[in-house]
Amino acid sequence: MFGMSDIFTSLPWNSYYGWAGVIWYVVLAIGLYSIFTKAGEDGWKAIIPVYNLYICFKISRCPQYFWVWGICTLVSMLCGWIGSFWIFFLFNILGWIAGVAAAVLLATMWYQMSVAFGHGMPFALGLIFLNPIFILILGYGGDRYRYGFSRWN
Repeated sequence: MFGMSDIFTSLPWNSYYGWAGVIWYVVLAIGLYSIFTKAGEDGWKAIIPVYNLYICFKISRCPQYFWVWGICTLVSMLCGWIGSFWIFFLFNILGWIAGVAAAVLLATMWYQMSVAFGHGMPFALGLIFLNPIFILILGYGGDRYRYGFSRWN
């Protein structure tokens, strides 16, 4: 049986990984707030977890990819769960393919975000691999949003 102390110690914020995730998300939301403001979106949209990703796809001028990304992510999770049963091990392959497709769509979105603010592939690689740092650079640097309405133009 689980006691109250077992439940308390299993909460995500009671581990180093949980705190790192919280800090990661707060830094990300701070940077996205500024990016959204530069692109003419309301800054509060950076706080809502999945909606902020949709706005990132929208700023990158590929909002339809968000829905494909969402479907690929759901298929990957579902196939991973079904593939955990030994009879359905082939679902793991489909899950991996869908997961790779979702990762490629996210990388494409970050590249388009980089282009939308006047950068190229090296900055996009920074957005992919060192996301919060490059989000802060993009948000609080002197970069301007190149498409449509911008509050900084």
